[in-house]
Amino acid sequence: MQGEIQMGTWVTTLRTPQIAQMIATAGFDFLYIDMEHSCFSIETVGDLCFAALAAGLVPIVRPPGKEPHLLSRPLDSGAMGLLIPHVDTRGEAEAVVRAIRFPPIGERGINLLGPHTSFSRAKGEEYVRSTHDETLVLVQIESDKGIKNLDDILSVDGVDGGVIGRADLSNDLGLLGQVNHPEIAKRVEMLIAACQRHKKIPGLLVQDIATAKEWIAKGILLVPYANEVSLLVNAGEKAVSEIRSFAKAARKNP
Repeated sequence: MQGEIQMGTWVTTLRTPQIAQMIATAGFDFLYIDMEHSCFSIETVGDLCFAALAAGLVPIVRPPGKEPHLLSRPLDSGAMGLLIPHVDTRGEAEAVVRAIRFPPIGERGINLLGPHTSFSRAKGEEYVRSTHDETLVLVQIESDKGIKNLDDILSVDGVDGGVIGRADLSNDLGLLGQVNHPEIAKRVEMLIAACQRHKKIPGLLVQDIATAKEWIAKGILLVPYANEVSLLVNAGEKAVSEIRSFAKAARKNP
């Protein structure tokens, strides 16, 4: 993934596994599955991960917290990566890596027969080695404290990339949802620079094409675009508005 633009989207509401195939058919590379701000159970996450893998998508789960069992269960359910919310310090990043990586690097327990191994009896040593290489660990920076500790956090071995959570960061800075404020943009640029220094992957959620182009030009490599709800609602609103306007004009000028 290093150096290449990867595009994805979020699943936050729709629990049907078929959504993964729809997203893959649209051409996306990865799928963020949200547990922090959704009602998704671990069973739903497992179904979505399984469907994403079958569709050729990389499933990345955002867990609801940083406790070890909240990190290992999505991985054992088929997630190929985790987006860890609210990482503010190097110590928190190190604890995340310990929970996600197997011994001797970390402390994660091994379960070799499940969706994450395609239900095959993988050899422990080979599985541990390949999992270390293939499991993506992203930290989400959502506070000014996290921004101040960017270099400490991103220098942790085992952290693969960083993402700015612009909504929570704006609130922490007293800007209350002003995600496009110049002060927020400055901090996104700080993240990009820190990721480049440490050879990590910079990511940013975008809600429109113009914003995606702007931040890709500045160095963002991991680009989650909107979510399944906004994609559906926005496309529907546009179609309904244009068709209603046409129909109204046609009635006036038969």
